[in-house]
Amino acid sequence: MLEEIGRLWFASMANASSKKIAAANAKTLTNLRLGFLSVNIIYLLWRVFYHWASFSKTIGFLYICTTGLTLLFYSILKSSGTPTYTIDGTLRSSGDDLNSEGLTAYMFDIIYVTWFIDITTAFISNKFWYTYLVIPGYAVYKGLPFVISYLGRGGSGNGNGDESNQGDQSGKSKRQQKMEKRGGKVKYVR
Repeated sequence: MLEEIGRLWFASMANASSKKIAAANAKTLTNLRLGFLSVNIIYLLWRVFYHWASFSKTIGFLYICTTGLTLLFYSILKSSGTPTYTIDGTLRSSGDDLNSEGLTAYMFDIIYVTWFIDITTAFISNKFWYTYLVIPGYAVYKGLPFVISYLGRGGSGNGNGDESNQGDQSGKSKRQQKMEKRGGKVKYVR
């Protein structure tokens, strides 16, 4: 009896969490859609129609590429963050949490950088297209320590540096060596 009550309580709490994620995702996707429409309408009206003389093929190409990238990321976010419902209207899946870290956050960052560039190039200067260099610069900043650590160990693939090589030579892991130093008993299982 108590197990059934606990299981029902846990299911209701999990469902409440899923409903919160679904509501937050719906709000986020709505904000993205409104932001995309606003930025692009402003850009098209101001830059393309009002300042047609300064609009070149290169600028048009850059605008189409960046808008396409934004649409691609929006469609990925929409497909992964849209909740699914059963026929009777109950929530089947809340979708992925769009407030999570990782690639989702990077997609949002690229979308926001694109919007910033669209607005600044429309109103201020075409030199703001160079702001896109922030994206590969950040990728290098985040990836460089990984590459350096990989090259530093000679590409051996074990990922633990020189200290683990000593442990590998004796056939014991770092944890096993530490336990032996402390005088604790180590159970070897193979």
